[in-house]
Amino acid sequence: MQISVHYRLVLALSGLGAAASLALLPMTFALHGNLAGQPPWPALAAVAALQALVVFALAAHFGLRSAARVGLPGAPLLAALAGGRPVPLGNARLGQAAAAGTGTGLLVLAADVLFFHGVLPPSAAALGDIALWKRLLAGILYGGVAEEILLRLFLVSGLVYLIARGWREGVRARGVPVAIAILVAALVFGLGHLPATAALGPLTPAIIARALLLNGLVGIVCGVLYARRGLEAAMAAHAAAHIPLQIAPMLLAP
Repeated sequence: MQISVHYRLVLALSGLGAAASLALLPMTFALHGNLAGQPPWPALAAVAALQALVVFALAAHFGLRSAARVGLPGAPLLAALAGGRPVPLGNARLGQAAAAGTGTGLLVLAADVLFFHGVLPPSAAALGDIALWKRLLAGILYGGVAEEILLRLFLVSGLVYLIARGWREGVRARGVPVAIAILVAALVFGLGHLPATAALGPLTPAIIARALLLNGLVGIVCGVLYARRGLEAAMAAHAAAHIPLQIAPMLLAP
């Protein structure tokens, strides 16, 4: 029996999400030192990949279904590939999305210096000691791919669907429902960075505000791009934002 375009797309997105999750492992191992007393790293990677496949398959399935029902673009480029149709690269304008992401990353850096200088504990400097390739791998792939599947495709689409149904049955979501969903997903994105920060020191109000505002800015930009052009544009922007975010601290270090 032929697999439908939807399920081919779900398989593709779950595979991308699992691969992107594995890209986080080198940075995780660097942060937490050796693996003494733990299973061998290939076994850890296999378990992580299996868990990620399930999580991203569910997120992709429900995110795509919700997006289709409320008129959001979903993942138009990947959907065209899965369906054997011409890929509408011009509509996604990935170059412009990447430029917007780079600009957002630079804006986040500037806001961090201006408003949150000295807020993080001294232990946070350990992040800068991790090899650049590990930080870029985690940021570009895990941030740009995995987080966008979860936060934009799944969460924004799902929230818009729920809000639109409550707003007016059968409505094609625009305006307020989309804006609310983008803002909530950006807030969740910011909150999602707090556990990693908490591992470096106590969470102060300033640290919480920093996580919400700086990460929320990236989340809003990616959310707007997702709602207008699709998941691939949001991925391009998020991945590009990590380039200045990871490289600039090295250039500015004393």
